[in-house]
Amino acid sequence: MYCAGTQPAYHLASKALDKVGDISITGRHIGNLAEGIGEELANERDARTDAYFEQTLPRVFTDPGTPIPLATVSVDGGRMQTRVDGGPNGVQQPHWRETKNALFMRMTGVAFEADPHPELPECFRDRGYMKKLLSGLVDEGNFELEAAREKSKSDLRSWRPERLFRTCVSSLCDSNSFGRIMEAEADSRGFFKAAKQAFVGDGLQYNWTIQQRHFPTFTPILDFPHAIERVYETARALHGNGDCAWELYVHWITDCWQGRTANVLRDMEREQSERGEPPKDCEDKDLRKVLAETITYLRNNLSRMDYPRYRREGLPLTSAHMESLVKEIGYRVKGTEKFWNDGQSAESILQIRADALCDDDRLEHHLRNRPGDPFHPNVKAKPAMHTAA
Repeated sequence: MYCAGTQPAYHLASKALDKVGDISITGRHIGNLAEGIGEELANERDARTDAYFEQTLPRVFTDPGTPIPLATVSVDGGRMQTRVDGGPNGVQQPHWRETKNALFMRMTGVAFEADPHPELPECFRDRGYMKKLLSGLVDEGNFELEAAREKSKSDLRSWRPERLFRTCVSSLCDSNSFGRIMEAEADSRGFFKAAKQAFVGDGLQYNWTIQQRHFPTFTPILDFPHAIERVYETARALHGNGDCAWELYVHWITDCWQGRTANVLRDMEREQSERGEPPKDCEDKDLRKVLAETITYLRNNLSRMDYPRYRREGLPLTSAHMESLVKEIGYRVKGTEKFWNDGQSAESILQIRADALCDDDRLEHHLRNRPGDPFHPNVKAKPAMHTAA
């Protein structure tokens, strides 16, 4: 199952087992096993979630055992291609589905008396670095990476919180169900008793619905690079490609970094007033529409953009770890040539992939304790709730 969850395809898992472990098993057999084990993992997850929500109110949160200086939760969507299950041979009715992925991290979270980095890091004003960091952000010119970039990245490491331990969950379920899964997972880790708590996400509304409903005590933080994307897109819509747009972007994003996002919002509202509201049938790149969408975005997220306070409290400003996890999940499940059966096949591989990426060896734990294991014949059929790790 570990090979099934870490190799890009079942036939490659078969080859790896043959070469490394001298185990002869076909890729199709591995796929069938993975679907069954993945279904067990999903059922165990759902039973654990139901048990958590069936507790008598008020719930008694799980004690983490060892103190957690900072608990961070993030959520983001990915993509996987599915097909209709149960039809004739071949790919029938292919379509893309959104995977929902959540990351739970213990982090260092050292606090500071004053803002440890009040000035905008040089990397965020380095055209070459930003071109590499955010695809399509700076597509004009041919700018070399500046030497200041490495120094700036070193400065970032000196104060930003570092990951200590992670677990994750992934599913094709709707956001309401996924929020319940996330809350139960967080409690099993003892996150609701952490000294500091942070919830980091992009601007999607369902992310913040999950935060408000299931993690109200967590500090909500808008991922800073997503603010960068919005601010630069608007600056370029106003001034086109070139130095004027870049200078305006640097001015605006510096204001955001230093806690003056309200000033940026006022500037954009003034520009909108001069140019008028966007017509209903205007193009997506119409300046009026770009302005209106960014203004709405900043208004909705203004309370989640107090970056100086987050730095003082040792909280994360970006969802970089979350973005990385989405890519790790996608490495196994996403591809133009990969079509998962819509239903249990797709859900199963997400469970195995996510469990294989967790630091607590939960996939191995399940396999060693699952009902029917010939080496553990007395294992109880009813899954128990996880203890904090």
